This record gives sequence, C-alpha cells and structure tokens, in this order.
Amino acid sequence: MQMIADRMIPYQKPSMYGKFSLLALQLGCVNLGQGFPNFEPPQFLRQALSEEMLTSSLQYTQTFGNPKLLKAISQFFGKKIGYFPKENSEIVVSAGATTTLDMCFQGLLNKGDEVILFDPAFDFYRPQIYFAEALPVGVPIIPKQFNSKEDLLKRFGNGKFNYGPQDEWLIDFEKLEKAINPKTKMILINSPVNPSGKIRIADLLDKHGHEIVIIEDAAYQHITFGDVPAFSYARPITHPRLKNRTVCVTSGGKLFSATGLRLGFAFGDEKYIKAVKAAQTYHLYCLNDGIQIAAARCFDMDNNYFEETRQLYEKQAQLLLKGLVESSLNLNIWVPNGGYFVVTDISNIDIPEKYFIDPEDGSQLTRDFAFAHYMVNQFKVVQRVWIKHGKMGILQDN
Repeated sequence: MQMIADRMIPYQKPSMYGKFSLLALQLGCVNLGQGFPNFEPPQFLRQALSEEMLTSSLQYTQTFGNPKLLKAISQFFGKKIGYFPKENSEIVVSAGATTTLDMCFQGLLNKGDEVILFDPAFDFYRPQIYFAEALPVGVPIIPKQFNSKEDLLKRFGNGKFNYGPQDEWLIDFEKLEKAINPKTKMILINSPVNPSGKIRIADLLDKHGHEIVIIEDAAYQHITFGDVPAFSYARPITHPRLKNRTVCVTSGGKLFSATGLRLGFAFGDEKYIKAVKAAQTYHLYCLNDGIQIAAARCFDMDNNYFEETRQLYEKQAQLLLKGLVESSLNLNIWVPNGGYFVVTDISNIDIPEKYFIDPEDGSQLTRDFAFAHYMVNQFKVVQRVWIKHGKMGILQDN
C-alpha cells in the first residue's frame, strides 16, 4: 500500500523557492528569487511584538481573529480604500496570506469547480486549488510589446526609467471568454498583479467576470509607483460592480516588511467570509493572540511608514532597472508600475548547453530553469522563474 496521498506525490521535491534559496546560501549568491525584503522590519512592529508577547495570555482566541485586530483592520482599510468591513462578519484572520488563500479555496470550492488564473501565476495557486479538488484554468496575460534596453533608455528622464503604455500586460480576452463556462466558480487575480505590475484590471474584469467569485490577492497593494496611489488604485474590492462578489486576501507580513510574521487576513461579503471562517475553524483554528494584538497596534499607528516604504521600493526598482540595462545580458525589460518584481525576457540570450542538464538528477531542463542555473553559476544571482512562460526570467526589485 502506498502511504503518501496521491495528490502529494508531485510535490515531494523541494519547491522552486527552496531549491534556489539553498543554492543562494551554498554559493554565496544575491538572492532575488524569493519574496522577502533586504531591510529590517520597522522598529514599532518589534516593540509591539515584544511587549504583547510578554503580557498576552497565549491562550486560544476566537477562530476568526482577535477583536482588537478585527477592529484595526476595518478602520485601516476604511481610511485607505473607503471600505469598512464589518468586524464580526466580513473579516477572517489566518496564518499568512498563503494560508488565508487556502482557507478561501477550502471554504468556497467544490469538487470539479473551475478557477480561472491569469498566467504566469504565483506557483502556489495551482497546488492549493488541486488540494480543494477543483481545477485551475490558465488564461495568459501577454506583453503589449517587447522593450529592448535601447527602448528603455529613450524613456529615461528625471533620473528614472518612466513607465509607459509599452510596459502594459494584456489579458487575452478571447481565451478568457472561452474559459468561462457553467463550471467556473472563481477568478483569482493579483492586485497589483504579481509579478507583472499590471494594476488596472478591475475595469477589464467588469466586462467579462460574469456571476462568479473573485479572489483578489492583494499582498502588494502598498507597493505602487509613479502617480498610482497605494491601496486606492482601481481594484475589485472597491469596484461598484465587483465588490459584492470579491474576497480580498492580504498579508500583514508583506505590509510590515516581516514575512516571517505569518499574519494574513481576508475581507469581503459575509456570504463568502462565513465559508472561509468554517474552513479556518477545522484547519488552523486560531492564530497566536499576541501577534494579533501587536499587529492591531501597528495598524492603528498614524505615521508615514507606508509612504516611506513605497518610495523605498520604487527607488530599488529603479536601481535594479539601471543594473539590468547596464548589464552584459541582452534582455527585453518591462518597467513596473507596482508590485514586487521587474520582468525580463531572456529569448535573446545564449545559454551554455551545460546548464540545460539538472545538476541534481541529470534531467533535461527547460530554457527558463537553464537560465536560472546560468545566472547562479555565472553571475552569483538567484532570480525568479516564470513557470508558465518558459522564456521569461523574473528579478525581484527589493
């Protein structure tokens, strides 16, 4: 008898994150391949955590969140985006955005339901959807055009590479229309889109969304560039025709630059959140009380932290763009207007044949992973790989 569950067999090997992060440590690389910042979390978060963990009862709290944190979340997003979710019926707190997403899938999907993703998508989505016995359906987002280094240099002004229409990524609406069918239960999007930086997606979905649930993964809602406002850009959770069927999932760890905090939450219409709460009760049950109260204190603070953080990310995105343009690599590059990544196309790069062989098991690698090994060994840089579009390499902008 096989002891491991069939659905887990494809996932026994280390994830892409784990594999390349280990390589970064072994070879002394710069790790641009995983979503954590290269600067310290704010001191006010550390202070709140240390104080609350000394005084917290460290006992169970209510399954969907500590009342203080629920109130703080409602007030925070009410001020930021004009939506005050009801504290006791429209918010659920969980252990990071990834777990919160999993609770959404477990609470809302039935066997055989279909979930539309915009590819390339965050690589955790598909396994989580499969674990809920539903089916992911990919719809591509495609670049409006390919931008050479020379193209970017023409748009350099006032000390930065300026975002323009050339950097847009577009939904393939013909394929989206074909993908929607009676089994379609959910559309899952990033806001801003991770990793392409495409922000104004709510208006497009309004034309094609139909009566299905929208999950808005808004982990990077505070990271926008140029004249795009943080938090309050066009998005499903505030769109007049989409908000009543949207669940917004976000990450306290990403918001406060502390990815190990493992604090996430979802808010939206009660009819959806009720199902997510039910899944939470029988999976995680509840989250650490001290962490929740500390986070509530941080949400309540009236300081300039989020604007300073947004400016820092924009500055680092520009620094990375400069490095890519000046590098010896013949890349196509897109200027982001939000999110955590700078996207590059590697189709013009000659990759030595030896990097197409996996050093661990000798298997043949696709071009994207061959490039990743090439970068690790030749340049001591770990970058992110787009799974779906094999010719794309992704470099984080932290």
